[in-house]
Amino acid sequence: MSATSPDGRADTGGLAARRRDVLVALTGDVDADPTTHVGRVHGWELHGPEVRLTTELSGVATLVERFRFHAPDGAPLVPDAHDPAVAGALDVLALAVSVSYLKATLPGRVELVGRPIGPAGHALLAALLTDGLAELALRAGLGPLDGTITLGPPPATPPSSPATADTRPGTLVTVGGGKDSALSLALAARNDPDVLALAVNARPPMERTAAWAEVGLVRVERELDRELLALNDRGAINGHVPITAIVMAAASVAAALLGRGTVLVSNERSADAATRDVDGWRVNHQYSKSRAFERLLGAALDEAGAGVRVVSLLRPLGELAVGRAVAREPGLVARTTSCNAAFALDGPGEGWCGRCDKCRFVQLVLAPFTPRERLVADLGFDALDDPAQVDGFARMLDPATKPFECVGTVAEVRLALDLLASRPDWRGTAAVRALADPDASDLAERTATLLAADATLLPPPPYDGWLADVTREGPT
Repeated sequence: MSATSPDGRADTGGLAARRRDVLVALTGDVDADPTTHVGRVHGWELHGPEVRLTTELSGVATLVERFRFHAPDGAPLVPDAHDPAVAGALDVLALAVSVSYLKATLPGRVELVGRPIGPAGHALLAALLTDGLAELALRAGLGPLDGTITLGPPPATPPSSPATADTRPGTLVTVGGGKDSALSLALAARNDPDVLALAVNARPPMERTAAWAEVGLVRVERELDRELLALNDRGAINGHVPITAIVMAAASVAAALLGRGTVLVSNERSADAATRDVDGWRVNHQYSKSRAFERLLGAALDEAGAGVRVVSLLRPLGELAVGRAVAREPGLVARTTSCNAAFALDGPGEGWCGRCDKCRFVQLVLAPFTPRERLVADLGFDALDDPAQVDGFARMLDPATKPFECVGTVAEVRLALDLLASRPDWRGTAAVRALADPDASDLAERTATLLAADATLLPPPPYDGWLADVTREGPT
């Protein structure tokens, strides 16, 4: 397949030319040779309670990301390099973190310099550098990255590790401040009095979620190397990275530090759907939330001997079913914020903007199950009745314009709009009047299909039982 631009047309420059241009811009050397440029993942080092993860871009920069972990009472969790579980989880974290820096030049060769990494770790990093960076590659006009990066040295022979059937007790639930993780934490708190929440770089919405559920919050401080921002300003390749992979890996380290066996995340089945399909190239903004990636992560953690599993509690549900479940939790919506503007690197960490794709989608999937007056009061905006935002909703209905965001499938968006056309309080809003089909004859059939839980995707015990309230039938 030829390289493509963001609209799918052939790109004549492609990755080779971009690699050279980036190296010239970052080094000032007009003779810079991308064929000799190498990325190196140096793994991790411990400095007291601080974990340092180093990634090198040869001839450009050596970048160090820092992590610190804190128990709910604020006490630092000090990693022990001699603890096999902690060391193994840190190996996986080092792989996930490196992608944020390797993307700056997309070197043709990436070397693993630290501790030996086995086949599952190799496969994890290879997937993050291809499928995980597919959105970046598409939007930058670079084409698919498969086969463009050589990963060495060859995989090490993995050490023997205990079977995952003997998972340690104890659950840690990642929270991001939004509706999905808040729902998972609400279910966990009802079923496990010992459960803890975890937030990376905790912002007010994350703190509110934990406080609402009345559970302790494990805090992870992640400090990006600011030199990366300087490289971006000088012309480095920049764009979307699979951030959920980093969060899940960091949570696995925290679980190992706390002696807990399960990290509970809130990835749902809609995350498997590609955001774009360009001549067979499936580009998924939510790749690191997909089942395919979750399997790779689990294999890498097992291989490394981390003794931690990552479980997606909401995997059997689509986005509309999640919306219905969230609406059934009294008071939950008012204590969440799913707007990404609130979680920008230097953003305020508070409130909804009410004008972005994420805000539009969240209101849309909650509206069929919530009285309009209450939902608008809880969210503080009404994008559905804003004529200026009708085009934003329309883009979600077209596979060619679906936004690069954590939003549901086109079918779910269509169903939500059609359901609202039958609700007296919602049918007169601008987006519903413009886009819904009030005479849809297959509404009941589509509703039953998209709201049903997929029994083949149930999480392992005891978490499958936690979903009983969520999957019960009820009025829509």
